[in-house]
Amino acid sequence: MNLILLAAGKSSRIFNRIKKNKCLIKTNNKTLIRQIIDNSNNTLIKKITIITGFKPQNIKKELKDFDNVKFLNNSKYQFTDMVYSSILGLKESNSDTLISYTDIIYTKKLFKILSKSKKNFITIPYIKNWKRVWKRRKKDIFDDAETFKVDKNNNLKEIGNKISKKNLKSINGQFIGIIFVPKNYIKVLINKYKIYKNSKLQFTQFINNLIKDNIKIKCLNYNDFWYEIDDYQDLINFNRLK
Repeated sequence: MNLILLAAGKSSRIFNRIKKNKCLIKTNNKTLIRQIIDNSNNTLIKKITIITGFKPQNIKKELKDFDNVKFLNNSKYQFTDMVYSSILGLKESNSDTLISYTDIIYTKKLFKILSKSKKNFITIPYIKNWKRVWKRRKKDIFDDAETFKVDKNNNLKEIGNKISKKNLKSINGQFIGIIFVPKNYIKVLINKYKIYKNSKLQFTQFINNLIKDNIKIKCLNYNDFWYEIDDYQDLINFNRLK
């Protein structure tokens, strides 16, 4: 299995406070991106591709001791979003692939549950206890969270729309910035991205478009620690948690 780590953006919402690539923030005395790579050790992950863009030399320096890491530069990072970076990585992949944001914290358990799951469909791990996590992050769920609806067969029905008081009870969880793409779906996603013709497409919007095009996406409950550092307040709140 391949692992694609998305680390191309400047992260403008936090850069002025940290003055470095967001994936190089340290928590528990280790950078976010290194934590993900270390957690992938001794799993099915064999090849790791880092999609860089803004100041790639900083990330390369941090990961210079890894032999199984390849760097792929998104030269259009200023005008594109994470879906574009993902497609760049998928074009270089010829096996089952896991795509992950690099501003998130999660445990090795994520790799283990994905390794045990069936590999026939695109699969998205999600968290059911999302309200508790958003409370820790001190986020307003109506401003920050998005819809995530799953049917009785664990198929994704909807993602990425606005949450309101009317639909709040129908929300089954939250997307955590990770998606598994089986080998036989790589070309499907690449072709769909060409059809959508939107270099600024948000990841959840892209996934929602796939659902509308009748592509089955399975959901997998991840019930271990997860946290996202989206802005500087998230970092402050995480350090308070410790």
